[in-house]
Amino acid sequence: MTEEIQKNKGVSRRTLVKGAAWSVPVIAAAVATPLAAASVADNDLVPALSGPIALSLTAVGIPVATVNTVNTLTITNNGPDASTAGATAVIQYTPSLLTLNIGPVAGVTVAGADGNYTLTLPSIPSGGNIVINLGTTLDTLLDLSLLTTLLGGPQQTMTVTVSGDTVTGNNTTAQNVGITLL
Repeated sequence: MTEEIQKNKGVSRRTLVKGAAWSVPVIAAAVATPLAAASVADNDLVPALSGPIALSLTAVGIPVATVNTVNTLTITNNGPDASTAGATAVIQYTPSLLTLNIGPVAGVTVAGADGNYTLTLPSIPSGGNIVINLGTTLDTLLDLSLLTTLLGGPQQTMTVTVSGDTVTGNNTTAQNVGITLL
């Protein structure tokens, strides 16, 4: 007789409680998945230019000046996670004095023109770095008349700015380039 009464009432409270107990973990899992998929690695990409190195400028085989410049860009990941592939490093400078011949590095793509290059970086592991040879050479159009206007101090600044990491404030580095008469 008790069964007949429950059938007429519809769904029992016990059935509702069982159904609710099973649905809570399913809903929680569905809500947690999009948040995990949207998370970004915590990384800190820091650029550094090495140098200065001295390149000698000659006129008719006689050394007349030294150009202090850079030759290597190192990007280090100081964060606790590997960086996401696709971060960029932008190299900017005035191309009247220098020409870069950026050496090939696995996973790095280079776009742009002399004076403004964009390097797209691969993933860099936590604590790891990537070293890029800039292949700095003197501009072949540089002549002695230009030297007289550029004597003695920095003539330009090469700047590298990295973007695509989660830490700001240490994403840019700069190095002065100058000419000294011998």
